[in-house]
Amino acid sequence: MRQLKSTIIGTVGIIALLATANLSARAGAVEWEKLLNEAQSAAQSKNYDGAVKLYGDAVNECLSAKLEDKFLAKTYNDLALVYEAQGKFADAEANLTKALAIKEKLASSDDSGLPSTLGNLAQLYRRQGKFDLAKIQYEKAITIIEKNSSANDAKLAPFLTGMASMYSDSGQLADAAKTLRRVIKLMEDTKNKSGQTVAMNNLAVVLRKQGKADEAEAIYKQVAELADTPDSTGRELNAAHNKAAALNNLARNYREKQQFDKAEPLMKQAVDVLLSDPTSNKADLIIAVDNLAMVYRELGDYKSAEAQYRKALELQKAIPGAKPIAVADRMQNLALALLPQGKYDEVEALLKGSLNTYEKEEGANGAGVAVALTNLEELYREQEKFDLAEPLLTRALNIRKSTLGANSPAVAATTNDLAILYKEQGKDDQAVGLFQESVRIREQEPESEELANALNNLARVLRDQKRYSEAEPLYKRALAIREKVFGPNHESVAAILRNYAILLKADNRLDEAKVLNARARKIEDAAPDGPSQ
Repeated sequence: MRQLKSTIIGTVGIIALLATANLSARAGAVEWEKLLNEAQSAAQSKNYDGAVKLYGDAVNECLSAKLEDKFLAKTYNDLALVYEAQGKFADAEANLTKALAIKEKLASSDDSGLPSTLGNLAQLYRRQGKFDLAKIQYEKAITIIEKNSSANDAKLAPFLTGMASMYSDSGQLADAAKTLRRVIKLMEDTKNKSGQTVAMNNLAVVLRKQGKADEAEAIYKQVAELADTPDSTGRELNAAHNKAAALNNLARNYREKQQFDKAEPLMKQAVDVLLSDPTSNKADLIIAVDNLAMVYRELGDYKSAEAQYRKALELQKAIPGAKPIAVADRMQNLALALLPQGKYDEVEALLKGSLNTYEKEEGANGAGVAVALTNLEELYREQEKFDLAEPLLTRALNIRKSTLGANSPAVAATTNDLAILYKEQGKDDQAVGLFQESVRIREQEPESEELANALNNLARVLRDQKRYSEAEPLYKRALAIREKVFGPNHESVAAILRNYAILLKADNRLDEAKVLNARARKIEDAAPDGPSQ
C-alpha cells in the first residue's frame, strides 16, 4: 500500500536554503517596501496569485520611481521564487535571469549580491533535472565567495549543500558524499553544531543511497551523540529538536533495513525528549508522534498506529490557528491506518475531507491534492471500484507532471501505480507502456532501490505475456541492484529470485529455476519475519 510520507524532523533529504539580501528602505522607496512586504506575506500564506500581482506592482514602482537597480533585482528574484513554488519554471527562470543580469551590471563594484540569485537559479535548474546548468550556477556562486573571502567561509555551506543535492539527484553519489564532507568540515571549524548535524544527516542519506547502510548507521549514531554534547557557543536554540531529529533519522535507517523492532524504541524516545522540554516546538512533537505511528504501521500493529495518528490529529487541531493543510495531512495518515482494518466508510470520509481542504488551500493542482487523490484511489482499488479509482490516479499523474516535470521521481511512482492498476484490470498492454516509462525515469539513479522495483514490475508483466527474452535481463538487473543495495542475503533479494525462478520454470528451464528457488529458500529461512514481498 502506498504511504503518505510523514515529514521527518530535521533535515533528512538534502536542502539548500538560499536567502536574498535584505535591502533597507530608502527615501522614495516606502511604497516599494510596503508592496514587497505584502507580497512576501501573501507568498508565505500560499496566496500565490496575490503575491504575483503585488510583486508586479513592486516592479512597476521601481521603474516609475527610478529606484536603484538593486531594488528591481530583488523584486525579480523574489517574484521568481513564487513562480517556482507554483511549478511555473519558465516564468521563474525568466525573472531570475532578469535579476542576475542587473546584479552582474552592478558586480563591477560589488559582486557579493550575485551568489544568492545564482543559487536560486541553480536550484531551479536542479528541480527540472537540468543538472549541467545547475552545476554551472553553483560553481559561479562558490567561486565568487571564495574570491571575496576564502575556501573556508561558512557562507559556502548552502551552495555546497545544493551542489551535493544536485549530484545526488543525478546519481553522482560519490561526488555528493565528497561535497557533504566538506560542508561538515566547514560547520565543525565554525563550531556550528546545528549546521554540522544537518550536514551529517545529509551525508547519511547519500550513504544509504550508495547501499552503505552500516556506514550511514554509524553517522546517525554520531549525530545522536553530538546532540547530547553541550553547545559552548550559545547558538543552539533547538536542542530537543536536534536530539529528536537524530533519534528519528537513526530509527529511519532501521526502518529501511526492516528492523522495525529497533526503530520503535528510538521513536518513543524522540517523543519523550520533546514532551520533557517545555520549550520544544509542538509541531515537532506532532511529527514525532506521527512517525511513531508509522513504525507501528510497518510492524502491522494498526491498532497502535491508529491510536498514535488520532493523538497526532488532536494535537494538530489544538494548535491555535492550526493550518488547514496540516490538519488534512494528519487526516490522511489516520486514514491509511484505518484502511487495512477495513474501516472503509471512515477512510473515505477522511480522504474526501482532506482532499477538499487541499483543493481549497492549494488550488486544483496542489501537491497535497495529488497525494489525496492517490490515497483515495488506493481505497477504491482495494474495493475493486476500478471505475472510480482510475480517473483519480490519472488526475494525480497529470498534476505531478505539470508541477514537478516529466522526470520527477514522484511522476515515476505515480506512473508505476497507474500501471499496476491497469495490470489488475487485465489491461497488460497499457500497463507495459507505463512500467517502461517508470523505468526510464528511474534510470536517473541507476543503482537505486526504486529502479530495482520498477525493473521487477516491468519484468513481471512481460513474463505474464510470455515475453521471456525481454523479461529476463530486467530480472537480472533488478537482482544485481538489490544485492548491491541490501546485500546478497536480504529478503528483497529472495523476492526477485522467486520471480525470476517463475520465469525460468515457465520457459522450461527447470534446473535453473531450482537453483534460484533453493537460494531464495535459504535466505527466507534465515530471515526473522519470513519471505519478503
